Amino acid sequence: MTAASSLKTLTEKNDSMLSDFFAPKGGVTLEEVMLSTEEDMNDRGAVKVHMIVVYEQELVEELMKMSAYHYFRSIDQLIKDHPDKIKIFEWELVAKKRITPWQKVEYPSDHMTPLAGYIFAKYSGTGEYRAKIPPSYKKVKITFERKNFRVDYEDKND
Repeated sequence: MTAASSLKTLTEKNDSMLSDFFAPKGGVTLEEVMLSTEEDMNDRGAVKVHMIVVYEQELVEELMKMSAYHYFRSIDQLIKDHPDKIKIFEWELVAKKRITPWQKVEYPSDHMTPLAGYIFAKYSGTGEYRAKIPPSYKKVKITFERKNFRVDYEDKND
């Protein structure tokens, strides 16, 4: 190993340690998402799904208390109140056995740090139908089943 390559390796390690140190705790690092639907999903009905990334702490706290029912009733106003503090990824899913390929998650700005991510699904029942995306995962697979959905977290290297 040459002196130049040793210096480069040391610099890369220091840059990585510094970025980890200054990165906000709990920020979203999601890079890809896969959707899987079952034939009997939502008792054979369609499901509207929003995966949202939030850039404002006040909004994070508000969303973590909402059921999917309340979220879908409030989303238009949330967008009006926080137009640049929320990014929504939307899907309309039909009851059919299907798996989508991995989809890249594009963030609107490099200048803002995503603080949290949530998934809301509009099932016909009265459940919460909400999940928080853990900050440390790069890939999630969301499976929509008869009465609810589940989120499986996968490593980036899979």
